Parts: sequence; C-alpha cells; structure tokens
Amino acid sequence: MANSILFQSGSVYRNGKLETNDLLVNGEKISAIEPKITPSSENLTISLQGKKLYPGFINSHDHLLASYLPKVGGTEKHQSWLSYDNLYKSSGVFAERQQIDPEVLYYLGGYKNLFAGVTTVFDHIPHHVQNPFRGILPVKLISDYTIAHSVGNYSLGWGEGPALEYRMAEHAGLPFVTHLAEGVDDDSKQSLRVLEKMDALGEHSVLVHCLPFGQKEVEKILDKGASVVWCPTSNLHIFGKTTNIKLFLDMGVNVCLGTDYSPSGSVHLLEELKTAKSIYFGLYGEELEESTLLKMITENPRKAFRLGNPDALMPGLSADLLIVNDDKNANEVNVSELSWKHIDLVVIDGYPIYGSIEYKSLFLHFGLETEELSIDGKTKLVAGSPKKLLKQVSDSVGYKKSLAFLPNF
Repeated sequence: MANSILFQSGSVYRNGKLETNDLLVNGEKISAIEPKITPSSENLTISLQGKKLYPGFINSHDHLLASYLPKVGGTEKHQSWLSYDNLYKSSGVFAERQQIDPEVLYYLGGYKNLFAGVTTVFDHIPHHVQNPFRGILPVKLISDYTIAHSVGNYSLGWGEGPALEYRMAEHAGLPFVTHLAEGVDDDSKQSLRVLEKMDALGEHSVLVHCLPFGQKEVEKILDKGASVVWCPTSNLHIFGKTTNIKLFLDMGVNVCLGTDYSPSGSVHLLEELKTAKSIYFGLYGEELEESTLLKMITENPRKAFRLGNPDALMPGLSADLLIVNDDKNANEVNVSELSWKHIDLVVIDGYPIYGSIEYKSLFLHFGLETEELSIDGKTKLVAGSPKKLLKQVSDSVGYKKSLAFLPNF
C-alpha cells in the first residue's frame, strides 16, 4: 500500500484563490482535493488549520554549479554578460569555488532552493553537465529541454545551435531555453532578430532576460507565443537596469521569475520575490499584484517548461506541495512577504523533505534520516545533511565558510 497523507483544513490555492479544503496524497500523487475528506486507517492525518497550501514553487532560472558566495562586482555596470563573466572568472571567489567538488555545489544549490519553498528548478546548463545530479538532489531538476547558451557573437557552444535545438524542441514537445539580450549593447539589441532568422522563436521558446526590448520586440514575442524569464536582482547587479517588465505583463506575455546564479543573483527565490515587488513599484509607481507574483513561480513556469496542467494542485498530478505558516489572513496571498521562517513544510513527490519540528511524525513515518536546524528560533527538520555539506566546503577551502543562502549551522 502506498504511503497516504491527508492534509486537513488547509487554505488551498486553486483557481486563483485560497479556499479551505482537504488534500489527500497517495504515494507520489495528489488523489483528491475536497472540502471534506473522511480519514481512514490507511491515512496519516495532518491538520493544517490556519495554514496555506500552495503548489511547490518553481525557480525558472538558476545555475546550480555556481552556488557559491560572496557576490562579485556590483559597482561597475556592464554592457554585456561577457564582460561580467570575465570579471567573475578572474575573481578570488571563483578561484575558491573551483576547489569544491561539483556535486557539493549542486547540493548547495538544491538546499538553497529547498529552504525557500522551491520544489523544482531549471538549471541552465548543458545536459552532460547536469546528468550526474538528476534524481539525487533535495529538489527536482527540469531535465527535458533543448538549449542554447545565448544568441549572438558571444554565445557559448551549448547544444547544436538554436535552429536545430528549436526543431528538436518542436518535435519532442519540449521547451527550448536560451539567454536572450543579456545586456544592453548592440549585440543584445539585435538578438531577437537573429533568433527569428534562425526560426528559433516560437511557442517552445523560453527567453531569459530580454533586457533592452521595447514594444516592437515584445509584440513579436507575444505573437510567437514565447515565454520570458525575469531575473531583476541579477540584472540590476550586472547592468544597473532590468527588463521593462510592465510592458511584457500588460501585453500578456507568459512571464516567469528566476534567481539567476549566486555571483550576481538573489540569495534565494523568496528574496527575488521581494526584489521584484520593490523594483516594480520603484519603476512604475504601482503595486505588482501578489497573485501575479505567485503565477510567476507556479502556473507560468509550468506552461513555459511544458510541465503539464498549469494548475499543479490537481488529482493525478505529482504531490509537490508547499505549506506556509505566515500568520496572515487565510485567504490572502502574500508571497512577497515570505521568509525562511514561514516555510512550514515542503513535500516533493509525496515525500516530506523539509519542515517544522511538529511534522517529525511524518518524517518518521517515511523512515527518512533528518537533520535539525534552527531558523529564527524555530526548529526545522531537513532530509539529508546540509551541515555536513557545509563542512565539506569548509574543509575544501581551508577555513570555516558560511553561505547566506543556508541557515547558520
């Protein structure tokens, strides 16, 4: 008999709003969501009274191999990604990072995302680099995609070229993912036209950054049905500006949110949500709606990366769940106000991976080995051992290393 968990009386996010429901998980899947589900002897029953249940968050752009700190640069502003990358690759931080095993870096990136309520990450890297780490991290990696690094004179040789990679995406029903216009130079400004000439702009395209684009380019992206990933923290750090995101949103482009990599991006996705909210108000004098932000990290990436029904909380779909305890109105979405302490439980494929100490019986029920940690005075449990991981980092670099995207151990 598959493990069965009944979450009772949670404020469950469905159809754009929070409503009190029960949610039943059987094995790796959601099996029912109803106002009232009768418990059975086969269920482990957990009350969520006063808590919110969201789909697990999706980070639409990260580079897990670069999960290391401190940040580099930020004072000098760049015209293209390449000049920043050269700065980073010549830094002492990068030299130190190179002393650490890639598997350790991948695990660091996994925990960085997990502690922020992320269950799924798009790690922008060629398949041969990512393959060894699929299925072993504390979060899911999106593994079905075609890829280019970027489009233009500075592009790295990832994949078989945008034209062929896009054709493969069309044939297999996959996303084709590329950085696009990651800069403000002429090469960046012309990159959409180049992509279009390659016949690689279409509904399978997932375009990351798109900094200098205006009305004409946004209309073309919308017309072709492509998706866009916004990374405001990284954009501001490297270039001192970000995408005209209001234009994309107002015109109806499918927009997702990503952290980008640690050298320039946000500490984790919760911080990126705060930055997105703040930057939007600063640029346009308007509030970016919380429901819009939530869609950028749930429904919209499910569309962009072709992960199935955009409404992730549906019977028959994977039980990738996030339970939030934020002491706010049970019907109020407020994802930009969340911090580590509000992440109450993360469930991936029906398994508890991270959560508050009150769920200890749930972890024991699954026979999971856990480690205790403290966040803002609250005891949490996590599958695996990020403490040992951080010790491995310290041993590799020769001094006690702390990383802002992990709690202090």
